[in-house]
Amino acid sequence: MIPQLLLYSLIVIGALISAGVNRSEAANSSEQLKTACEKGDAEGCFNLGVMYDEGTGVPQDVVQAVALFRKACDSELPEACINLGVAYQLGIGVKQQDAEALKYYRKGCNLKLPKGCENYEKLRMGRQ
Repeated sequence: MIPQLLLYSLIVIGALISAGVNRSEAANSSEQLKTACEKGDAEGCFNLGVMYDEGTGVPQDVVQAVALFRKACDSELPEACINLGVAYQLGIGVKQQDAEALKYYRKGCNLKLPKGCENYEKLRMGRQ
């Protein structure tokens, strides 16, 4: 099952496609992102998480994607926080928990990403 997760996944995948990146290049990219993430680069962690979520250049692994999004969110990257919210709201790679989804949506909102505020309000008001 390909998850319908993660709003920002399409941005990275679209960028790879529009840049003409093939699977072999994506695999090299995943190694570079892994190195960047290990050095504390939040965007590297986030982008590698997107690759794991979609199975682009790496085997699809939503649990690994969630772990990478958490690391990036802990470094204050709002897109990663929103992706964590989506994962918790839908129960993808983690146990479904609306309270956790709200927590991460709120953090994304507090980090000034409007989609976090929108998702927070929708879930809080019972709309999905």
